[in-house]
Amino acid sequence: MERSFIASKSSKYVESLDKYRRLGKQQQELINRFFTEKGIEADGYLVSGNGFVDKPFNENDKKDITISIVPSENDLVKFAKMLCKPSGNHGLYAFKKSSSIAKEFSQKCIEEQIIINLHAPRVSDYFPSVGYHGCNYDQFRSGDDLYIKVKNDYLKEDDTPEGFTEIKISEFYVAKEKLDKEES
Repeated sequence: MERSFIASKSSKYVESLDKYRRLGKQQQELINRFFTEKGIEADGYLVSGNGFVDKPFNENDKKDITISIVPSENDLVKFAKMLCKPSGNHGLYAFKKSSSIAKEFSQKCIEEQIIINLHAPRVSDYFPSVGYHGCNYDQFRSGDDLYIKVKNDYLKEDDTPEGFTEIKISEFYVAKEKLDKEES
């Protein structure tokens, strides 16, 4: 079944999505400050850690935080002794756990209570009839409204999360088309 909705700002899904975005922005701001402070020019990065999802790490867990970068040529020269060999095919080089960069970054994450393992909310978690099956969905914001189209074989007609207002699928596409024109 395919259904579409407008989710209000007060719905649990939108609140979770806004929290996820806010926490991601905090993480990004720390990365930007830290990279500027240390003269890191990386084109990309990955922050990860063996720990809880959506919870800040504590002092005892800081050794589990990893910062990896896609280094510039200058980074490869400047931080050569601090970087591990690249892993995978993404060009990511992790800073060695014993390096001053890794230790300082981990400490800043602990001090600023930065969430390392961010997890985006799943739309399917808000529809009990979908259960663990997951779903195909499309969503976009237009003003204060979050439009969501959900498709799943198990989705029931009477399964509408709190704060969601069902709309016709055609209304979803009209709003999306209007937004696309505004952004062009």
